[in-house]
Amino acid sequence: MKRKKICFVTATRAEYGVLKWLMLEVQKSTFFQLQLIATGAHLLYTQGHTVDQIIEDGFRIDAFVDVQLNTLTTEDIAISMGKMAEMFAPALKKLKPDYLLVLGDRYELLPICNTAFVMRIPIIHLSGGDITEGAIDDGIRNAVTMLAAYHFPGTEDSAKNIIRMRNSSKNVWVVGEPGLDSFRKEKLWTREKLAENLGLNCNLKWALLTYHAETTEELEYNLNAIKNCLRALGELDGYQIIATYSNMDFGGIFINEYLEKSKEYLKDKVIVIPSLGNIRYLSVMKQVEFVMGNSSSGIIEAPALKIPVINIGKRQKGRHLCSNIIQVGTEYEMIKRAIEEVGEKLLDDSEINYWGEGNTSEKIVNILERVIGNE
Repeated sequence: MKRKKICFVTATRAEYGVLKWLMLEVQKSTFFQLQLIATGAHLLYTQGHTVDQIIEDGFRIDAFVDVQLNTLTTEDIAISMGKMAEMFAPALKKLKPDYLLVLGDRYELLPICNTAFVMRIPIIHLSGGDITEGAIDDGIRNAVTMLAAYHFPGTEDSAKNIIRMRNSSKNVWVVGEPGLDSFRKEKLWTREKLAENLGLNCNLKWALLTYHAETTEELEYNLNAIKNCLRALGELDGYQIIATYSNMDFGGIFINEYLEKSKEYLKDKVIVIPSLGNIRYLSVMKQVEFVMGNSSSGIIEAPALKIPVINIGKRQKGRHLCSNIIQVGTEYEMIKRAIEEVGEKLLDDSEINYWGEGNTSEKIVNILERVIGNE
Protein backbone atom coordinates (compact mmCIF):
# COMPACT_ATOMS: atom_id res chain seq x y z
CA MET A 1 0.00 0.00 0.00
CA LYS A 2 1.35 3.41 -0.96
CA ARG A 3 1.57 5.67 2.07
CA LYS A 4 -0.22 9.04 1.97
CA LYS A 5 2.06 12.06 2.28
CA ILE A 6 1.04 14.51 5.02
CA CYS A 7 2.99 17.76 4.80
CA PHE A 8 3.36 19.72 8.05
CA VAL A 9 4.12 23.44 7.90
CA THR A 10 5.71 25.21 10.85
CA ALA A 11 6.68 28.88 11.06
CA THR A 12 7.23 29.57 14.77
CA ARG A 13 8.86 28.06 17.85
CA ALA A 14 5.54 27.74 19.70
CA GLU A 15 3.85 26.07 16.76
CA TYR A 16 6.60 23.47 16.42
CA GLY A 17 6.45 22.67 20.14
CA VAL A 18 2.77 21.86 19.75
CA LEU A 19 3.16 19.86 16.51
CA LYS A 20 6.22 17.81 17.50
CA TRP A 21 4.44 14.83 19.01
CA LEU A 22 1.93 14.60 16.18
CA MET A 23 4.81 14.62 13.70
CA LEU A 24 6.36 11.69 15.55
CA GLU A 25 3.06 9.78 15.50
CA VAL A 26 2.66 10.36 11.75
CA GLN A 27 6.27 9.25 11.27
CA LYS A 28 5.50 5.95 13.05
CA SER A 29 2.30 5.28 11.11
CA THR A 30 2.31 2.63 8.40
CA PHE A 31 -0.40 4.60 6.56
CA PHE A 32 1.41 7.94 6.23
CA GLN A 33 4.66 9.55 5.15
CA LEU A 34 5.76 12.67 7.01
CA GLN A 35 6.83 15.75 5.06
CA LEU A 36 7.96 18.98 6.69
CA ILE A 37 8.31 22.59 5.52
CA ALA A 38 10.03 25.17 7.74
CA THR A 39 9.40 28.86 7.14
CA GLY A 40 8.86 32.22 8.81
CA ALA A 41 10.44 32.99 12.18
CA HIS A 42 12.18 29.60 12.36
CA LEU A 43 14.74 30.90 9.89
CA LEU A 44 15.52 34.17 11.69
CA TYR A 45 18.52 34.47 13.99
CA THR A 46 16.75 37.30 15.80
CA GLN A 47 14.15 34.74 16.88
CA GLY A 48 16.72 32.15 17.94
CA HIS A 49 17.00 30.35 14.55
CA THR A 50 14.72 27.68 15.97
CA VAL A 51 14.93 25.56 12.84
CA ASP A 52 18.09 24.20 14.47
CA GLN A 53 15.97 22.67 17.24
CA ILE A 54 13.80 20.86 14.68
CA ILE A 55 16.87 19.36 13.05
CA GLU A 56 18.38 18.52 16.44
CA ASP A 57 15.20 16.61 17.29
CA GLY A 58 15.89 14.35 14.32
CA PHE A 59 13.35 15.58 11.78
CA ARG A 60 14.25 15.89 8.13
CA ILE A 61 13.09 19.18 6.64
CA ASP A 62 11.91 18.64 3.08
CA ALA A 63 11.75 22.31 2.15
CA PHE A 64 12.90 25.63 3.56
CA VAL A 65 10.72 28.53 2.46
CA ASP A 66 12.68 31.62 3.47
CA VAL A 67 10.83 34.84 2.67
CA GLN A 68 13.20 36.97 4.80
CA LEU A 69 10.24 37.63 7.09
CA ASN A 70 9.92 41.34 7.87
CA THR A 71 7.46 42.59 10.48
CA LEU A 72 8.68 46.16 10.93
CA THR A 73 5.39 47.52 9.57
CA THR A 74 2.04 46.00 8.65
CA GLU A 75 2.88 46.67 4.99
CA ASP A 76 6.09 44.65 5.39
CA ILE A 77 4.07 41.75 6.84
CA ALA A 78 1.68 41.86 3.88
CA ILE A 79 4.63 41.81 1.45
CA SER A 80 6.11 38.81 3.30
CA MET A 81 2.76 37.02 3.03
CA GLY A 82 2.77 37.65 -0.71
CA LYS A 83 6.24 36.12 -0.96
CA MET A 84 5.01 33.07 0.92
CA ALA A 85 2.27 32.43 -1.61
CA GLU A 86 4.78 32.84 -4.43
CA MET A 87 7.37 30.52 -2.85
CA PHE A 88 5.05 27.86 -1.43
CA ALA A 89 3.57 27.04 -4.84
CA PRO A 90 6.80 25.55 -6.25
CA ALA A 91 7.59 23.87 -2.90
CA LEU A 92 4.23 22.11 -2.85
CA LYS A 93 4.51 21.26 -6.53
CA LYS A 94 7.86 19.57 -5.87
CA LEU A 95 6.75 17.68 -2.73
CA LYS A 96 3.32 16.68 -4.11
CA PRO A 97 1.74 16.10 -0.68
CA ASP A 98 -1.59 14.34 -0.43
CA TYR A 99 -2.56 16.54 2.53
CA LEU A 100 -1.32 19.75 4.14
CA LEU A 101 -1.46 19.98 7.94
CA VAL A 102 -1.44 23.34 9.74
CA LEU A 103 -2.08 24.55 13.27
CA GLY A 104 -3.93 27.53 14.64
CA ASP A 105 -4.14 31.08 13.42
CA ARG A 106 -0.80 32.64 12.45
CA TYR A 107 -0.97 35.17 9.59
CA GLU A 108 1.47 32.99 7.61
CA LEU A 109 -1.32 30.44 7.22
CA LEU A 110 -3.39 32.62 4.89
CA PRO A 111 -1.03 32.54 1.87
CA ILE A 112 0.03 28.96 2.63
CA CYS A 113 -3.52 27.61 2.84
CA ASN A 114 -4.74 29.73 -0.07
CA THR A 115 -2.00 28.17 -2.19
CA ALA A 116 -2.80 24.62 -1.09
CA PHE A 117 -6.53 25.20 -1.62
CA VAL A 118 -6.04 26.42 -5.18
CA MET A 119 -3.65 23.52 -5.86
CA ARG A 120 -6.36 21.14 -4.60
CA ILE A 121 -4.36 19.82 -1.67
CA PRO A 122 -6.80 18.99 1.17
CA ILE A 123 -6.02 20.88 4.37
CA ILE A 124 -6.03 19.36 7.87
CA HIS A 125 -6.51 22.13 10.45
CA LEU A 126 -5.74 21.84 14.16
CA SER A 127 -7.10 24.12 16.91
CA GLY A 128 -9.75 25.83 14.81
CA GLY A 129 -12.92 27.29 16.27
CA ASP A 130 -11.20 29.19 19.09
CA ILE A 131 -11.93 32.84 19.82
CA THR A 132 -9.24 35.47 20.48
CA GLU A 133 -10.77 38.89 20.06
CA GLY A 134 -7.64 40.89 20.92
CA ALA A 135 -5.73 39.88 17.79
CA ILE A 136 -6.27 39.55 14.06
CA ASP A 137 -6.01 35.80 14.59
CA ASP A 138 -9.78 35.26 14.63
CA GLY A 139 -10.17 36.28 11.00
CA ILE A 140 -7.23 34.15 9.90
CA ARG A 141 -8.28 31.12 11.94
CA ASN A 142 -11.83 31.28 10.59
CA ALA A 143 -10.61 31.72 7.01
CA VAL A 144 -8.47 28.59 7.35
CA THR A 145 -11.48 26.76 8.80
CA MET A 146 -13.45 27.54 5.65
CA LEU A 147 -10.58 26.34 3.44
CA ALA A 148 -9.84 23.16 5.38
CA ALA A 149 -11.37 19.75 4.79
CA TYR A 150 -10.54 18.12 8.14
CA HIS A 151 -10.86 19.76 11.55
CA PHE A 152 -9.38 18.85 14.94
CA PRO A 153 -10.52 21.45 17.52
CA GLY A 154 -9.34 21.26 21.11
CA THR A 155 -12.70 21.67 22.87
CA GLU A 156 -16.41 21.05 22.41
CA ASP A 157 -17.08 24.79 22.31
CA SER A 158 -14.57 25.24 19.48
CA ALA A 159 -16.12 22.35 17.58
CA LYS A 160 -19.55 23.99 17.84
CA ASN A 161 -18.09 27.19 16.36
CA ILE A 162 -16.64 25.27 13.41
CA ILE A 163 -19.92 23.45 12.80
CA ARG A 164 -21.84 26.73 12.95
CA MET A 165 -19.45 28.41 10.48
CA ARG A 166 -19.47 25.53 8.00
CA ASN A 167 -23.10 24.55 8.58
CA SER A 168 -21.89 20.94 8.79
CA SER A 169 -20.43 18.58 11.38
CA LYS A 170 -18.63 16.54 8.70
CA ASN A 171 -14.97 15.82 9.49
CA VAL A 172 -14.97 17.65 12.82
CA TRP A 173 -13.44 15.75 15.77
CA VAL A 174 -12.79 17.08 19.29
CA VAL A 175 -9.37 15.77 20.35
CA GLY A 176 -7.93 18.19 22.93
CA GLU A 177 -5.00 20.55 22.47
CA PRO A 178 -1.87 18.82 21.12
CA GLY A 179 0.48 21.01 23.16
CA LEU A 180 -0.48 19.10 26.30
CA ASP A 181 1.07 15.89 24.95
CA SER A 182 4.48 17.14 26.09
CA PHE A 183 3.53 16.63 29.74
CA ARG A 184 2.98 12.91 29.17
CA LYS A 185 5.89 12.31 26.81
CA GLU A 186 8.65 14.75 27.73
CA LYS A 187 10.81 14.62 30.84
CA LEU A 188 10.92 18.17 32.16
CA TRP A 189 14.19 19.63 33.42
CA THR A 190 14.86 19.95 37.13
CA ARG A 191 15.12 23.33 38.83
CA GLU A 192 18.85 22.77 39.29
CA LYS A 193 19.41 21.99 35.62
CA LEU A 194 17.46 25.06 34.57
CA ALA A 195 19.43 27.25 36.95
CA GLU A 196 22.73 26.01 35.57
CA ASN A 197 21.61 26.29 31.94
CA LEU A 198 20.01 29.74 32.18
CA GLY A 199 22.15 31.37 34.85
CA LEU A 200 19.36 31.50 37.43
CA ASN A 201 19.55 31.48 41.22
CA CYS A 202 17.84 28.42 42.68
CA ASN A 203 17.33 30.19 46.01
CA LEU A 204 15.19 32.95 44.50
CA LYS A 205 11.59 32.73 43.36
CA TRP A 206 11.04 32.77 39.58
CA ALA A 207 8.37 34.32 37.36
CA LEU A 208 7.91 33.78 33.61
CA LEU A 209 7.01 36.67 31.28
CA THR A 210 5.89 36.25 27.67
CA TYR A 211 4.09 39.20 26.10
CA HIS A 212 3.07 39.33 22.43
CA ALA A 213 1.69 42.35 20.64
CA GLU A 214 -2.06 42.84 20.56
CA THR A 215 -2.40 43.16 16.81
CA THR A 216 -5.64 45.14 16.99
CA GLU A 217 -3.88 47.88 19.01
CA GLU A 218 -1.31 50.56 18.20
CA LEU A 219 2.40 50.10 18.91
CA GLU A 220 2.34 52.62 21.79
CA TYR A 221 -0.28 50.52 23.62
CA ASN A 222 1.89 47.40 23.42
CA LEU A 223 5.07 49.18 24.49
CA ASN A 224 3.27 50.65 27.50
CA ALA A 225 2.02 47.18 28.37
CA ILE A 226 5.47 45.56 28.39
CA LYS A 227 6.92 48.53 30.30
CA ASN A 228 4.23 48.21 32.97
CA CYS A 229 4.77 44.45 33.24
CA LEU A 230 8.50 44.87 33.77
CA ARG A 231 8.03 47.78 36.17
CA ALA A 232 5.71 45.73 38.39
CA LEU A 233 7.86 42.60 38.19
CA GLY A 234 11.04 44.57 38.86
CA GLU A 235 9.65 45.77 42.19
CA LEU A 236 9.32 42.22 43.53
CA ASP A 237 11.83 41.26 46.21
CA GLY A 238 13.49 37.85 46.05
CA TYR A 239 12.53 37.16 42.42
CA GLN A 240 14.22 36.56 39.11
CA ILE A 241 12.23 37.16 35.93
CA ILE A 242 12.64 34.88 32.91
CA ALA A 243 11.43 36.86 29.87
CA THR A 244 11.09 35.32 26.43
CA TYR A 245 10.97 37.27 23.18
CA SER A 246 7.72 38.35 21.63
CA ASN A 247 6.79 36.62 18.38
CA MET A 248 6.94 38.14 14.88
CA ASP A 249 3.62 39.94 14.96
CA PHE A 250 3.78 43.66 14.17
CA GLY A 251 5.29 45.33 17.24
CA GLY A 252 7.24 42.27 18.35
CA ILE A 253 10.59 43.72 17.27
CA PHE A 254 10.06 46.80 19.44
CA ILE A 255 8.89 44.76 22.43
CA ASN A 256 12.04 42.65 22.17
CA GLU A 257 14.21 45.76 21.98
CA TYR A 258 12.64 46.98 25.20
CA LEU A 259 13.19 43.60 26.87
CA GLU A 260 16.89 43.83 26.03
CA LYS A 261 17.02 47.42 27.27
CA SER A 262 15.44 46.35 30.57
CA LYS A 263 18.61 44.43 31.44
CA GLU A 264 20.38 47.77 31.86
CA TYR A 265 18.32 48.73 34.91
CA LEU A 266 17.01 45.38 36.17
CA LYS A 267 20.49 43.81 35.95
CA ASP A 268 20.51 40.15 37.02
CA LYS A 269 16.88 40.38 38.07
CA VAL A 270 15.75 39.67 34.50
CA ILE A 271 17.01 36.96 32.17
CA VAL A 272 15.98 37.61 28.54
CA ILE A 273 15.91 34.58 26.22
CA PRO A 274 14.91 34.84 22.53
CA SER A 275 13.56 31.27 22.59
CA LEU A 276 13.56 28.70 25.38
CA GLY A 277 12.39 25.91 23.11
CA ASN A 278 9.51 23.64 24.08
CA ILE A 279 11.18 21.52 26.76
CA ARG A 280 12.90 24.41 28.57
CA TYR A 281 9.81 26.60 28.33
CA LEU A 282 7.53 24.02 29.93
CA SER A 283 10.21 23.16 32.48
CA VAL A 284 10.51 26.83 33.48
CA MET A 285 6.74 27.13 33.65
CA LYS A 286 6.57 24.25 36.12
CA GLN A 287 9.13 25.90 38.41
CA VAL A 288 7.83 29.48 38.53
CA GLU A 289 5.59 31.08 41.13
CA PHE A 290 3.42 32.49 38.35
CA VAL A 291 3.25 33.21 34.63
CA MET A 292 2.59 36.71 33.25
CA GLY A 293 1.79 37.88 29.72
CA ASN A 294 -0.69 37.02 27.02
CA SER A 295 0.63 33.84 25.42
CA SER A 296 -1.80 31.01 24.75
CA SER A 297 0.55 28.81 26.80
CA GLY A 298 -0.67 30.62 29.89
CA ILE A 299 -4.24 29.79 28.94
CA ILE A 300 -3.76 26.17 27.82
CA GLU A 301 -0.56 24.66 29.25
CA ALA A 302 -0.35 26.44 32.63
CA PRO A 303 -3.60 24.91 33.96
CA ALA A 304 -2.17 21.43 33.35
CA LEU A 305 0.64 22.36 35.77
CA LYS A 306 -1.71 24.20 38.17
CA ILE A 307 0.49 27.31 37.87
CA PRO A 308 -1.15 30.72 38.55
CA VAL A 309 -1.32 33.09 35.58
CA ILE A 310 -1.75 36.83 35.16
CA ASN A 311 -3.18 37.30 31.68
CA ILE A 312 -2.53 40.81 30.39
CA GLY A 313 -4.81 42.72 28.02
CA LYS A 314 -7.22 41.49 25.36
CA ARG A 315 -5.13 39.24 23.10
CA GLN A 316 -6.73 36.07 24.50
CA LYS A 317 -10.21 37.57 24.99
CA GLY A 318 -12.84 34.99 24.10
CA ARG A 319 -10.93 31.94 25.29
CA HIS A 320 -12.07 30.01 28.34
CA LEU A 321 -10.10 31.15 31.39
CA CYS A 322 -9.53 28.45 33.99
CA SER A 323 -9.71 29.34 37.68
CA ASN A 324 -5.91 29.70 38.01
CA ILE A 325 -5.94 32.80 35.77
CA ILE A 326 -6.34 36.46 36.73
CA GLN A 327 -7.44 38.66 33.83
CA VAL A 328 -6.24 42.28 33.99
CA GLY A 329 -5.69 45.25 31.73
CA THR A 330 -2.32 46.69 30.79
CA GLU A 331 -2.18 49.44 33.45
CA TYR A 332 0.60 49.31 36.04
CA GLU A 333 -1.72 49.49 39.06
CA MET A 334 -3.86 46.60 37.80
CA ILE A 335 -0.80 44.46 37.14
CA LYS A 336 0.67 45.31 40.56
CA ARG A 337 -2.57 44.34 42.31
CA ALA A 338 -2.76 41.08 40.35
CA ILE A 339 0.77 40.13 41.47
CA GLU A 340 -0.30 40.64 45.09
CA GLU A 341 -3.29 38.33 44.58
CA VAL A 342 -1.86 35.73 42.21
CA GLY A 343 -0.79 33.28 44.91
CA GLU A 344 -4.45 32.79 45.81
CA LYS A 345 -5.46 31.69 42.29
CA LEU A 346 -5.66 27.92 42.60
CA LEU A 347 -6.95 25.71 39.82
CA ASP A 348 -10.28 24.02 40.36
CA ASP A 349 -9.50 20.31 39.86
CA SER A 350 -12.60 19.95 37.67
CA GLU A 351 -10.85 22.11 35.02
CA ILE A 352 -7.53 20.30 34.80
CA ASN A 353 -8.57 18.42 31.65
CA TYR A 354 -10.57 21.25 30.05
CA TRP A 355 -8.05 21.54 27.19
CA GLY A 356 -7.33 17.82 26.90
CA GLU A 357 -5.64 14.90 28.60
CA GLY A 358 -2.30 14.77 26.80
CA ASN A 359 -3.07 12.08 24.22
CA THR A 360 -4.18 14.27 21.32
CA SER A 361 -1.53 13.12 18.81
CA GLU A 362 -2.59 9.49 19.05
CA LYS A 363 -6.25 10.45 18.69
CA ILE A 364 -5.59 12.47 15.54
CA VAL A 365 -3.50 9.78 13.84
CA ASN A 366 -6.04 7.07 14.71
CA ILE A 367 -8.81 9.15 13.17
CA LEU A 368 -6.77 9.99 10.07
CA GLU A 369 -5.81 6.34 9.57
CA ARG A 370 -9.47 5.36 9.76
CA VAL A 371 -10.80 8.19 7.57
CA ILE A 372 -8.11 8.78 4.92
CA GLY A 373 -5.60 5.97 5.39
CA ASN A 374 -7.48 3.66 3.06
CA GLU A 375 -8.78 6.23 0.59
